[in-house]
Amino acid sequence: MSDPYAKIDLGGIAKGYIADQVKNYLVEEGIEHAYINLGGNILTLGGKTDGSNFRIGIQKPFAEDGTVMAVLPVSDKSIVSSGNYERYFKKDGKIYHHILDPSTGYPIENNLNQVTIISDKSVDGGDALSTTCYALGLDEGLKLIRSMDNIEAVFITDDNTIYKSSDSVDLITDIDN
Repeated sequence: MSDPYAKIDLGGIAKGYIADQVKNYLVEEGIEHAYINLGGNILTLGGKTDGSNFRIGIQKPFAEDGTVMAVLPVSDKSIVSSGNYERYFKKDGKIYHHILDPSTGYPIENNLNQVTIISDKSVDGGDALSTTCYALGLDEGLKLIRSMDNIEAVFITDDNTIYKSSDSVDLITDIDN
């Protein structure tokens, strides 16, 4: 039975797929160093031309000026973030954001502001996984990430506490904006 109002939205994985395809194209063309930014989805090819890592900023949630609260130094990695602070509105002091609980239809409430996934490919690890981990919440999201190979994550709670999925996550928090 077909529902004329039902739609498939690939927004949760489309940017990751496109980022991976752009990276593949650049590799085929002999490019060794690149920074691909598709708004929330970042993919790096190699490191910088001087041999250093790219430095990817993690935005402080709800900071109106785009303040960076931490930096991930990476090369050959995908960085994908999902959170409640980019697309939202406030009514009567309550925030209504775009990541919805399918059982209620209302925004998920779990004390998280953001999840950032660090993986080798954007579509495989980052795109849907960042939203999934956000929906699962801190404890279950960390449990999921720790059960996976070659995937790391940074979780930011509503009091701006940072949690890393493991000690191997290189995260710089002592930064000047």
